[in-house]
Amino acid sequence: MKFSVLLLFVLFQPSAFSQTIDSLALNNFQDAVLEVQNSELLRSGSLAVSIKSVKEGTNIFALNPERSLPSASTLKLVSTATALAVFGGDFQFQTFLEHDGIIRNDTLIGNLYIRGSGDPSLGSERFKGYLSGAQLIARWIGAVRKAGIVHIKGKVLADDSFFDTETVASTWIWGDMGNYYGAGVQGLNFNENQYKVKFKPGAGVGDPAAFAGIEPLIPYLSFTNQVTTGERGSGDQTIIYSSPLGNNVVLTGTVPAGVPVFSVKGSIPDPAGYAAFALKSGLNNASVFVLDSNLAVPEILPVTAVPRVILDEYKSPPLREICQQTNFWSVNLFADTFFKQIGKRLSGKSDFESSAAAVTTYWLNRNADMRGFYIKDGSGLSPSGSITTNSLTDILNAANKDKNFSDFYKSIAVLGVNGTVRNLGKGSKAAGNMHVKSGSIEGTRAYAGYVTSKSGSLLSFSIIAHKYLPGSNRVITDQLVKLMTLMAEL
Repeated sequence: MKFSVLLLFVLFQPSAFSQTIDSLALNNFQDAVLEVQNSELLRSGSLAVSIKSVKEGTNIFALNPERSLPSASTLKLVSTATALAVFGGDFQFQTFLEHDGIIRNDTLIGNLYIRGSGDPSLGSERFKGYLSGAQLIARWIGAVRKAGIVHIKGKVLADDSFFDTETVASTWIWGDMGNYYGAGVQGLNFNENQYKVKFKPGAGVGDPAAFAGIEPLIPYLSFTNQVTTGERGSGDQTIIYSSPLGNNVVLTGTVPAGVPVFSVKGSIPDPAGYAAFALKSGLNNASVFVLDSNLAVPEILPVTAVPRVILDEYKSPPLREICQQTNFWSVNLFADTFFKQIGKRLSGKSDFESSAAAVTTYWLNRNADMRGFYIKDGSGLSPSGSITTNSLTDILNAANKDKNFSDFYKSIAVLGVNGTVRNLGKGSKAAGNMHVKSGSIEGTRAYAGYVTSKSGSLLSFSIIAHKYLPGSNRVITDQLVKLMTLMAEL
């Protein structure tokens, strides 16, 4: 029997605080944890759990808390907490429209630039009161016209030099990077670096699904379509293969039968270049003629030190709002942009390795135990990145001491109420009482956040199940949600 050979690390430290924990509830929770750990689901896998009191920092319960496992998207809690602590909730990113020439009569003799500062939300439609990509293009065209420019004797260029040139982590897998959730990060991001691919499913299962174009139009991308028709209701089963280093895209997998058109989302290989292309095309359509540009291709050229004149400055939503969207809906692009922003601010370097070191050092200096904290990105998309549940609860406790904690706490979705956990734990005492970030990559399911105990004390928690039985996603989810509902009884 597996239980007879299982090595457990279960802690319950008596303290003044621990007297407020319901001992029966704690025993029930421990029994439930051991049942999951000893089940067939995790015969070849691992379960790690850490629960701590936030105020006292004491361990309430721990199982394998120092085992370093993939974090999946619970890592976004670290990225958003760090970003809010470093920049503050009021911080806004800026994007500039500039030129480096002179305006003679109605002609700009020089180049027009869109200069980014790493705003991940530029053109996103998630935020009320802020402009979509199409609206931004219209705004920038208006700014050019307001300056009296009808002809541009130069180029329309993207200036994405704010970050390094490493747009994706080297540890991301090939099957992720072409899909919307694998969008790379640039100093100039646009429309969440996404496009939609439209298909017309065939009449029967296995029939070819016709390629029906993309939105927005990106004529310089080349598509090879291998998508076929799946069963009715089967949803998006596509994988898009592309690289940030080229414009060739291969479409594979299936889309469901029974709908006239089915759309899936892909990642733009070079979003900064696309932003310049979109503006260049928009100017031409608005009779502002770009004389020295090839209208069929995006252009990013080495940025020179020539002084520029600002024609327009656009500010993002406050950071607290972007963090909330990041955690509510698990937006990888936002989290990885924060990651690079943190690296640049704290170390002067924005590559993934330097950013990982900067994040680790930041929390180490705030007395978090960072042993086993081996992250590769800010989103948790990398399957080779890993953390311990002990480190994550230490970071959550340290975040509570930061002046921006209220913004961070509000950025985390509430179990059974909203975000990616809106349908979990409904009807339980945990619903409405637990701020939770969910995480899922192949073979790993994780949850982390805060729960208020029956005594009114705030607890931090982290749960990671790794290498559970293939095909049992729904079952392991139900088991971990059961554990979270039992936490609310403590």
